Amino acid sequence: MSSLLSICGFNLDSDLVQKFLKDYIILAENGKNIILCWIPSHVEILGNEKADAAAKSALSLPVTRMKLPTTDIVSSYN
Repeated sequence: MSSLLSICGFNLDSDLVQKFLKDYIILAENGKNIILCWIPSHVEILGNEKADAAAKSALSLPVTRMKLPTTDIVSSYN
């Protein structure tokens, strides 16, 4: 949730927030609709414990930069 609060508050001290806002503006100007939502943890979401464990173990992995093709992004809204 702190990420969403930083974005919502336009925390420009954060390089990550600045990059997100720049990318968001570019996508919005190109007609893309981006919806951000906070999903609370530990509220009986199936597989949540496995997802938490996977996320925590990923923290120790090196960061690899990669580009994600827009064709890989699938909207959950029809």
